[in-house]
Amino acid sequence: MSRLRSFTAIFVVTMFTLLFTSNAVAVCDQSGASQPDRDLWNMHGCWQDFFLWQFRAYDIREGDWKDRGWYDACNQNMEYPKHWNAAYLVTYGLADNNDQSFHGTIDYRATAEAAGSLFHDSLNHTASDDPNNLGKYIHHIFGSNEIQTTCAMFSTNSFYGNPAARAADWMHEGWHGWEDKYGWDGGSAGGHFPCQMQPDGSCRNGNCTINGCDYFYFHGIASYVFGALWETDGTANRFHSPNQVEVEFSCDVADQPQPWVPKSVRDSSKAEANARSSQRFINGPGYYCGDPRPW
Repeated sequence: MSRLRSFTAIFVVTMFTLLFTSNAVAVCDQSGASQPDRDLWNMHGCWQDFFLWQFRAYDIREGDWKDRGWYDACNQNMEYPKHWNAAYLVTYGLADNNDQSFHGTIDYRATAEAAGSLFHDSLNHTASDDPNNLGKYIHHIFGSNEIQTTCAMFSTNSFYGNPAARAADWMHEGWHGWEDKYGWDGGSAGGHFPCQMQPDGSCRNGNCTINGCDYFYFHGIASYVFGALWETDGTANRFHSPNQVEVEFSCDVADQPQPWVPKSVRDSSKAEANARSSQRFINGPGYYCGDPRPW
């Protein structure tokens, strides 16, 4: 019995140390918000009913966000308010133009939100201080899988620190969830094809210049009715890669938004999509926002 008490005491002390260490880890920049974040925020002015819905829809958990605005959801400088600000864009910001939009709100919400569906198994959203990634999809053997959003997506001065790029990253990571659900292996570089070192020291795979390359599977606008993004026939004729889903979403924000979506949000979405399209596709560039649609 004394040995059991001793083990219990050691376990409690160890867990307390781990918790203390975890809480001591620096959170992301909380000193401000980017112009696109502020402009989008002004469209809803901290809509309480929305974030009370959103934290459930995205499975936001107190333990993951308590130092990141969980108790301060109307402080737009904090990570969680920036997270739900981007979710507001996904939920309400798209025009859903049957003649021009790549996909509909129903597709993008199903890709980003937590509920298990034809798009992915159940997942939850967390924040991470990881300096080496923009976001990450993590498969868990038990419980829901996970989408992490990192400090680069929240930082005021980051190219990616805006609601459009943040939401677009959920499309990317959510599509890794689609691959996970249906058993597709996107490659050895974090679920993508690796680049190959060149004699000049650069890393390249076709036209891709970043170690995490995809193909862009071009399709006509009419090829996917809204709600059918998850479908594939297993060939390049009907397939999406994670970077492609991200670019298509970003260009729908830039080119086919609701009229009220601020210009700063549209412009930042276009800039991120076009940079990704130039760098990430083996058969690239992929689609540039503003190019003619449909094919």
